[in-house]
Amino acid sequence: MNEASKTNEIRPKDFAAKYLQGKILDIGAGSDLVCASAQGFDVQDGDANNITDYLPVASFDTVHSSHCLEHMFDPEQALEGWWALVKPGGYLVIVVPEETLYEQHFFPSIVNDDHKSTFR
Repeated sequence: MNEASKTNEIRPKDFAAKYLQGKILDIGAGSDLVCASAQGFDVQDGDANNITDYLPVASFDTVHSSHCLEHMFDPEQALEGWWALVKPGGYLVIVVPEETLYEQHFFPSIVNDDHKSTFR
């Protein structure tokens, strides 16, 4: 919950000026968008595993996602689709829970049974 807000609190001061300009998509944020100008994409909008079925490629300056990739059935496929949405010269910003801190070496997760992947 409120993962973007929590992450924004610890980001460098110049992060938004560099990465959160132009047309921004925030995947999996719910009502906690990374910035006020971001367009959200969540479960009610479609399947983020196949996001290019819903949104045109190369249409965003930044695609951001915080604590969503671990919920994808095929994270590599999801990342390919998410990256395809980024305009040339744009940014893909992904935040995931670190396995040893969050899952604490237990996978499948005992903390969140909806986690389909883990990352180190």
